[in-house]
Amino acid sequence: MNIANKVTTVRMILVPVFVVLYLIFGRMYNVAAILYAVASLTDALDGHLARSRNLVTTFGKFMDPLVDKILTMAGFVLLTATNIIPSWAVILIISRELIITGLRTLAASNNITIAASKGGKAKTMSQCVSTVMLLLNNPTLNSIGLVLFYVAVVLTVLSGIDYLVKNKKVLNLDDI
Repeated sequence: MNIANKVTTVRMILVPVFVVLYLIFGRMYNVAAILYAVASLTDALDGHLARSRNLVTTFGKFMDPLVDKILTMAGFVLLTATNIIPSWAVILIISRELIITGLRTLAASNNITIAASKGGKAKTMSQCVSTVMLLLNNPTLNSIGLVLFYVAVVLTVLSGIDYLVKNKKVLNLDDI
């Protein structure tokens, strides 16, 4: 297993640790938030390592985006379970992620690669930053985090629509 894939695997292992810290051990919000931030940052690290060292693998192509979604969804589910963010917004985000993942899978089966867009990257960044701020047990940061969360919801919807419109040929709507 190469270094980029090891980083992805460590990120996957950090997810249950983050969840346990948040829920069980005296609600260690700040430690959980820091762990979530570190896990999120490893996404950029493993991508950089894979590209710069020519270590792109099938495992990495599959696991990296999957682990990113598992980490993000774990954070959102915890924040919903603790009544910090509304469930309707998380359902919207999860739906978008599943739709775009399905679109990418369909595209890949037709040898088409759908690259991440600027909107998709902005969506990911706003989701990550808002989640870290909301995980912290700090009223001021939680307020800012909630505003950023709603920005993330809007960016999530807009980037999802953008992906669908720009890649409608993948869906072959004439074949319905």
